Amino acid sequence: MERRTFLKAVSLGTGMCLTGNPFFATTTTAESASESGLSLAVQTWTFRLFDLDVGIRKIHEAGVGLAEISGGIQISGQKKRASAMTAEERKQIKNVFAENKVKPISLGGCQGTPEEFDFASEMGMLRLQGEPPFEKLVEISERAEKYKIQFTLHNHAKPNKYWNYKETLQRLNGCSSWLGFCPDTGHMIRSGIDPLVAIKELKGRIFAVHLKDLNDISTPELPKNNLHDVPWGTGQGQVEAILRELSAQKKDITVIIEYEYDWENNLPAVTQCAAFFRKIVSANQPI
Repeated sequence: MERRTFLKAVSLGTGMCLTGNPFFATTTTAESASESGLSLAVQTWTFRLFDLDVGIRKIHEAGVGLAEISGGIQISGQKKRASAMTAEERKQIKNVFAENKVKPISLGGCQGTPEEFDFASEMGMLRLQGEPPFEKLVEISERAEKYKIQFTLHNHAKPNKYWNYKETLQRLNGCSSWLGFCPDTGHMIRSGIDPLVAIKELKGRIFAVHLKDLNDISTPELPKNNLHDVPWGTGQGQVEAILRELSAQKKDITVIIEYEYDWENNLPAVTQCAAFFRKIVSANQPI
């Protein structure tokens, strides 16, 4: 299934089957894909204090139908790599996804290994996301093309090796078009980068975004340890402007909620972020 067709299918309504992913019987309307191609997901790291199955149920409660699985998860109270789940654990997690009408669209924290691509393929994912060694980028882009699964480069705050998107962009020379970006706007702000400017300059290479709204970006000191997530539209992260810019780029892009604050009770904030997305991104017409 083509990516745009898939993302629109996910948004069309409860009861629609997902071709090629037989363990997903139904979907929800809540992730709202507009004609611009934007869709909404939640990173399971948001609910890292809980087992993965609990996090999936919380994503459903927030009214979102897509998920990015964190590279590190918790199952039955035990932490492990998501791609290292046993066959039985994978079966159980697939059932939880299906029961809650949530589709795993990507896997985070990846190094681009064959095992990770195999896992993504088994789960019916569209992409992997991570911060692999620079010298592996061409190899990973070729592997992504072979699997027909995108790989997105992610940034954490300075001095993370991927913090400077301009330097990273130069490293894509010689890589296939299956290698792109999943910028984290919160980490950009913490690194002194204007995320709206960055989103504009990365046009055409963005496959997904970890969109963040932060409480206060006025202090000049780095790192900005006083910053924390707030519900979209209530802080100083230029969230609305960024959503409108992403929409204007006319590309299939997954906007991901990774809410890293109030860990024990952040479901209301995640739900508020999802509502803000639906307010800004119309399901019926481009914005």
